[in-house]
Amino acid sequence: MTVSVVGHSSPDTDSVTSAIALTALLTAQGQDAKACMQTNAENLNPESKLVLEKFGLTAPEQISDAAGKQLALVDFSDIAQGPENISAAEVVMIVDHHKIGDVTTNNPILFRAEPVGCTGTVLHKMFKEAGVAIPKNVAGGMLAAILSDTVNFKSPTCTEDDKAAVNELKNVAGVEDTEALFMDMLKAKSAVAGVPAK
Repeated sequence: MTVSVVGHSSPDTDSVTSAIALTALLTAQGQDAKACMQTNAENLNPESKLVLEKFGLTAPEQISDAAGKQLALVDFSDIAQGPENISAAEVVMIVDHHKIGDVTTNNPILFRAEPVGCTGTVLHKMFKEAGVAIPKNVAGGMLAAILSDTVNFKSPTCTEDDKAAVNELKNVAGVEDTEALFMDMLKAKSAVAGVPAK
């Protein structure tokens, strides 16, 4: 059965790129997996669109109903943030960096939540531990997510692990100037074109 890897209900750069990254890791380990998100590509926020475009990543496919599916959750573990009918799905894995939510499972699963600034940081460790090379474009997405979630290392949730991950990921992704990447993302995030004044 294909595992649908999905982030929370209002997808940000971390939840989108984490779905892509965990899918890449599972696929490399011989598991049938696909990256999903709870919106369609047109409705993604400008920052996430910019990141996907910049690194040549395909937007995850939209998932609206989870009934009967196997799910791997990234960047959340709260039922309220999951796709519709999450209680009728089988959650097989959770990778997160937030507080532990209220998702319950019938069987033991891989549940990895760490007190770091970004799910991308946790996934970076998982790739290393598995001895799986991170594809260049996926590394770019993970790098952008960490910069976004830690507000370029200025967030109180930022840790040394986040900084170390950025250091390694920028080399894999071929990004020399993380400051410039962050500024591009910030511009996209704060763009008001087409947003109603109200």
